Order: sequence, then C-alpha cells, then structure tokens
Amino acid sequence: MESNMKKVFQYMTTLLLLLVVGTSCEEGNDNWRIITDAQPGAYITGDATIYSATATSSQLVAAPLDGAPEGTNVIGIYTWLKSNGSFTILNVDEEGNEINYGKGDVVASTPAETVALAAGGTPFTVAEDGLYYVAMNKADNQLTIIPATFGIIGDATPLQWNGETAMQASYNETQATVEYTISDVTLDKKEMKFRYSGDWGLEFPYQGGKVKLHTNMGYNGDNASAISEAFSECKGGGANFQVGKAGVYTVTLKLDLRTGQFSAKAVCTAEDTSSATLPEKMFVNGDAWEWKQDWSTAPEMIPVHSHDGMFWGIYYLQAGDGMKFNNEKSWSTGENFGVENEDPKGYGEYPAGGSNLKVADTGYYLVIVSCTLSADKKSINRKVILAEPKLFLRGACAGGWADAGAGRPDDSEVAFTLSSDGIAYEAVAAGDGYLRIYVSTGIQGVDWWQSEFLLRDGKIEYRGKGGDQEPRVQIETGKTVTLDFRTNTGTIQ
Repeated sequence: MESNMKKVFQYMTTLLLLLVVGTSCEEGNDNWRIITDAQPGAYITGDATIYSATATSSQLVAAPLDGAPEGTNVIGIYTWLKSNGSFTILNVDEEGNEINYGKGDVVASTPAETVALAAGGTPFTVAEDGLYYVAMNKADNQLTIIPATFGIIGDATPLQWNGETAMQASYNETQATVEYTISDVTLDKKEMKFRYSGDWGLEFPYQGGKVKLHTNMGYNGDNASAISEAFSECKGGGANFQVGKAGVYTVTLKLDLRTGQFSAKAVCTAEDTSSATLPEKMFVNGDAWEWKQDWSTAPEMIPVHSHDGMFWGIYYLQAGDGMKFNNEKSWSTGENFGVENEDPKGYGEYPAGGSNLKVADTGYYLVIVSCTLSADKKSINRKVILAEPKLFLRGACAGGWADAGAGRPDDSEVAFTLSSDGIAYEAVAAGDGYLRIYVSTGIQGVDWWQSEFLLRDGKIEYRGKGGDQEPRVQIETGKTVTLDFRTNTGTIQ
C-alpha cells in the first residue's frame, strides 16, 4: 500500500511540474521562445544582441523595401545592439545544417557599410548602443548594418518635410522594447511620420544594382489616420499620421522586440488656441467660369504641399478677364478677395483687395494665392501672384535621378514648350521610368515635388498635399507628353 501511495505521489509531482513548465512556456509572446532546434532561416546571435539564444524573435524576415521587384531576396531585422559585444548571423538550411557568418570583405562603405558574409568570419560589432536595421542580401550573401535613429517629420512638425526633428532613444530590457520619444514639441494640425537616415529610403548593393529600404514609419493602413493617445500600429512606408489639433505634445514611437512591431502615439499636453487659422481650400470665380452666383463652376485651386495657405492653378484667360477668390464657394460667407484695383495686370505679385483681378493679355497664367499669418498670428495676410507657367518632366523620365541630396537639385529635367497656337504644352521623355511633372512656382522654399502632378488615362491628376501618386504611370523614351489645362486633359504618344 505504501509503495502504491509513493507511486501516486510521484505521478502527481511529475504532472504538477509539467503544468508549471507548460504554463511558463505560454507566458509572454510566442516570438520570445528559445528554439532548441532552429528552423530553416537566418538568425542574429551573440552577446551584442538582446537574445540569450536563437529565438523566433531573432529571425530575419522579409525586408520593407521600396519598389523592389517580386522575388527580391532581402531579409532583415530591427533590433537593439550593444557596443560592448559582438554578433554573427546563423543560417540554417532545409536539412538543418548551421553556418555562422561573420565579417568578410567590405563591398560598400556608404551610405551604410555593406560586407560579404564569411563562414566563421570575425563577428560583427557596432560603435554605439542603439537601434539598427540589419539587412541580409541572400542573393549575394552580404550584410548591411544601418543605424536607425528616428525623428519626426512632416508639415505638422518643426522642420516640416525638410528634415527630421530628433527623438531620444531608450531601451527597456525588462519589457524588451525600444522607445523613441520627444517631449514638449509643438505640432500643427497637419500630418507627420517617423523617419531616419535623412531621406525617404536607403540604398544598398543588390545583384549588381541597388535596392532601397523604407526608412520611414507611418500608419499601418491604406489612408492617413489620426495619431492619438493610444498606440497605433506602424509599418515601413506607411500612410501619414494626422495631428488632430495644434498644441504641445509628447510623441512616442515604440518597437516591441518580441514581435518586431512598431507603434506610435502622441499625447497633447497643451492645446494651442491663440492663432488664426489658414484656409485649407481656395476657389477662383470669374469671367472664365461665367461668374456663377453659386460658384458651381468655380475650380478648386491646388494646395502646395507642405505650405499651408498656399494654392496654385494654371488657367487659360482672355485679355480683360476678371477673377476673385474665396476659401468657400460663396459670395456671402468665407473671405472673398481680389486685388487693390482693376487695372489689367501682367506677371507680378499683388496684395489682396476688394477689386477684381483682371489680366492684361490672353493666354495661360500660373495663378498662386499665398495666405500667411501676421506677426502676432491674429490675422491673415493675402496676396496673388501671376506668373508664366514653367513646366518640367523630372527624374527617370527626364534622363535620370542624381545622387540623393537636399532637394535633389541635380536631377534631370526636360522643359515643356507651348505650341504655336498657345493651347497645349509638350515635352518629349528622355528616359524610361515613372512620369513626374511639376510646375515651378518660383517661390523660394517650395520644392519641385510640392507642385507636382501627372497624366493618367488622359486626365491631369494633381498631387496636392498627398503622397506619391500611386499607382505610378510608366513612360518610355521618345514619348511625347501633351497637356491642355483648359480641359485638364492630355496625351502620351
């Protein structure tokens, strides 16, 4: 009897131990589990990493590439690396064979170092603790290690779309998270994203050419979404976040190292209610549109990207045609304005007033309305600019992109010319690639892409304040692009 009781006790003890072990395995995220027999794939290992052993969360996965062809074989991982340790890449093939790769010959040194992977080679190190993207080019067996120092960017942020406002990084070992935070930052009621590297992508070698990694994080959805006090999921190259109200904020971008998932939030600590509000829309009415009382034929002007209160349009006008502007389609509400007098006007800049703006000559005009805040931000200053439309193809369709740089001033361009009858603009593509067209505003600080548009299915489509116009339109060398702004139509032949 004593022997049987002893066996029962042993069985119960064993069962209890199994339950404890099973329960402990279920706690936390599955991605954090140590893998005794690693599954096929590539893993980052070593004391420079946060992983005590090979784990699902240390596995390199498909890289967030920008515009790479299907089948591009690049994998990677965002992870925290320590400067007082080293790491290698463990590759496990389908048969379970394991190879530890270290550093081989340097393939490229800019914009980030790319090296050939060498079996048994010297382990990798980093100069500073921080977040990195480790990209493995499996096609060429190469590794690129990219510092990921995030900041905020967008027209809601202090530097607008011209650069990143720095955030502070912190690593929480207990929670296995990395957080980038900025406090007491003033944001406008506009849009923002998170970005590193100083550009919208980072290129590294691949199969004799290059691939581009998304270096920005946006909303994990198809359209812009409000950023709130609760964390929202992000993805590389995602949609812009919308800031719901102007004010002072604490903004956080968080990476869960167990899952590889980024998320973001913004907490408003003080709302700004002191400033006048710039118009978000602008309409033009006049002789060219029959002066309709209900403004039903009045076209909406195109907002200039990243420049609140600035709008443009290209219109064909007869000599003596008059026009007025309003942020609403109405004569009784909104802010109706023209210029100071009705003297016929040529190209130039004119302060706002109560008279119709009349043009001196027949032809196309680039009309720009600029609304800015007064020095005390209590009122709005308005002016109208008339200019000759100067249109250009840019980038690949014009012969190629230059090396990345501020504003990319050396990108190839092809100028449009006006037909002899003064009706259509024409340009011949000088390269194969995506169609990009813009009108030069002639205003300092306005970059080419901020007044960009394209031609799709015979219709002119304007970028306005949106992102890249997807899907892109391809064009071949030698094709002629024709634009008629009277009807907002065109051809590619």
